[in-house]
Amino acid sequence: MNGIHAEISGDGVAAVFIHGSFSWGLDTFPDQRALADANRVVLVNRRGFPGSDMPVAEGWPVDMFDVAALLDELGSAHLVGQSYGAVVALLAAGLRPERVLSIVAIEPPAFEVARGDPDVDSKIAALKPVYDGAADLTTEEFVTTWARARGMDVERIAAWTAGFEDRDWAAAEASRNERWAGSAPIEFGVLAAASFPKMLVRGAWKSEVVGREGDGRDLAAVSRVIAERIGARVSVFEQSSHNPQLQEPDAFNRLLRKLWTRTY
Repeated sequence: MNGIHAEISGDGVAAVFIHGSFSWGLDTFPDQRALADANRVVLVNRRGFPGSDMPVAEGWPVDMFDVAALLDELGSAHLVGQSYGAVVALLAAGLRPERVLSIVAIEPPAFEVARGDPDVDSKIAALKPVYDGAADLTTEEFVTTWARARGMDVERIAAWTAGFEDRDWAAAEASRNERWAGSAPIEFGVLAAASFPKMLVRGAWKSEVVGREGDGRDLAAVSRVIAERIGARVSVFEQSSHNPQLQEPDAFNRLLRKLWTRTY
């Protein structure tokens, strides 16, 4: 599919799923394959990530055009993006609004849109230097530095990486090569003018889910600002943090089915 690899199942109206950092299509959206009973489910593997035919990752400056070309090939599709992939989905929708049937963006880390919020400003100060200096880091150093900037302590980082296999380290290396998504040029005017349904999805990041207080406020602020600027609804998953499609898959799939049915 236009040089990028996608795992496809089902028939019907296409739904394109775009994964975030440290992951790949099937790893991020395994439970959304159930939607292939009524839709053509397209799980994209972005450039440089496991499953991709393109060996080098560059992030949103290239991914947005890959997804736009995929929309051209499909004719039209629903877009669902998670984290970095949500930024890519928003950018691609800005390039091809006439091809988009709906968009669901899960906690896009487009932090610059919410500058002035103290949690967001703190996250920009912590994360942007990690991406700016990523070329001088090994993959392992990048993972550790990124995780610390996201607020993980040593024990959580060790627990997270303990289960890494070759595919996980390949996804981490691709993430090291991504462009900082915080300042991605989202076409707010184009998206606001578009008539297709738009939704921002986020987790509630409750302490009993993530194990500590304070997480998720930065991404909640970003989601709120983007929703206001493009005329989108915000849906909060109470038992989730950054991956409601994994943490509450049945509820997430019901949301998609309901949204997609309204667009036909």
